[in-house]
Amino acid sequence: MAREVTHDETGPTRIDDETLEEQGGAAFICRCGLSANKPYCDGSHNATLDEEEGATYKYENDDSDGPRREVAGFEYADE
Repeated sequence: MAREVTHDETGPTRIDDETLEEQGGAAFICRCGLSANKPYCDGSHNATLDEEEGATYKYENDDSDGPRREVAGFEYADE
């Protein structure tokens, strides 16, 4: 399973001691692309638990609460 995610940030987010303190001493970084609190995980990945292996999905507005559709013809670039 894969997700098409639209990113609009153009640079990194610094994670320093103050930021870690605000996150309760640990930071969990979002990897699903659906968190409303990027770059931090907010649990939005739970919406992906029933995605089918081998399929690619797009969530409307990259929002885990939005409707999900399967993206046809998506191919990964050769690595």
